Amino acid sequence: MKTFPFIYNEPKEFLSSLQPKQWADFLLGEINPRFSVTAIKARVVAVREETEDSKTLVLKPNWLWKGFRSGQHIPVTVEIAGRRVTRFYSLSSVPGEKHLSITVKRQKGGLVSNFINQNIKKGDLLELGEASGEFVLPQTLPSKFLFLAGGSGITPIHSILKQLQSLKYNGKATLLYFVRSFEDIILRSSLEEIAKQTGWLEIHYVFSDVPKEGYDSGFLTKEILQKYTKDLKSYSVYVCGPAPMQTKALSLLEGNEVKSELFMLPGQSALKVKKTGTVDVFLSRSHKTIQVKGERSLLEELEDQGIYPQSGCRMGICHTCVCKKTVGSVTDLSKGEVSQLGEENIQICVSRAESNLELEL
Repeated sequence: MKTFPFIYNEPKEFLSSLQPKQWADFLLGEINPRFSVTAIKARVVAVREETEDSKTLVLKPNWLWKGFRSGQHIPVTVEIAGRRVTRFYSLSSVPGEKHLSITVKRQKGGLVSNFINQNIKKGDLLELGEASGEFVLPQTLPSKFLFLAGGSGITPIHSILKQLQSLKYNGKATLLYFVRSFEDIILRSSLEEIAKQTGWLEIHYVFSDVPKEGYDSGFLTKEILQKYTKDLKSYSVYVCGPAPMQTKALSLLEGNEVKSELFMLPGQSALKVKKTGTVDVFLSRSHKTIQVKGERSLLEELEDQGIYPQSGCRMGICHTCVCKKTVGSVTDLSKGEVSQLGEENIQICVSRAESNLELEL
């Protein structure tokens, strides 16, 4: 039950509660939970099972939704055990459709992905943020595309393919989709329907764990690229998948025009190390000192100790977790660079402690 705190000990506290937008949100929420003047709220109007461990949520947002471009992602906020948690998910739908869609694959250790797959149902309400990201189509479409997808990295590529279909694209597109097994192909029926209806899309599945007769097995290699592309340098390439796949793709595609969207699993931070001892991290706003090992990202090591700073993508893209470091040195896991000892803003989801630190948290 929602209530307003009408009794205050301090006049300032009372006055701060009289924010027009907050009152409007409260009153509108009583009429319809999706109504808001401050937050993008979306009703789940359908849930589709894509594979054993992935689902598509079809969403109807309120009037604050400003739209998106194919290939972009959005922050999705859910409440888990009384705590608001935000993660970023790519939109798998296309602009112009009646509803939005996100497709979420359950990840080992993934707090939000597991919660969504286990608990979210038709009629539930989610809070969204504005769409962002540069993994989008150019204004002038090239004559040939090569899409490299790994696992749930197919979701923004699916949106882009649907956009090309709506634009009546008449070039050529090749999709190499690297996935564990045939049963793990996400959005398979939709992908194959696009290929059937357009004629310009060729799809090739490559299975890493469970081979299937008539299909390639293994991981991304130069041989696989050469098998399905002629004159590779002439392709505009889009890559979305786990960090190792993306690193391999960029090394093989040097000289190509490449757009990439990193899909990093929880705990998959680059440059993991094994250290002895601990370092002190003083959280100046909390007036608390904790010890971390400096083996993983600061975000992960803080969460291990029950401290949950604001965060989103967990891979250095959204900048939700940026905080000021006033003392000490960190390693930027996305670049492998060690910072200076002085004051600077850092992203704690891709920063590892190298010395004693002071953070404005």
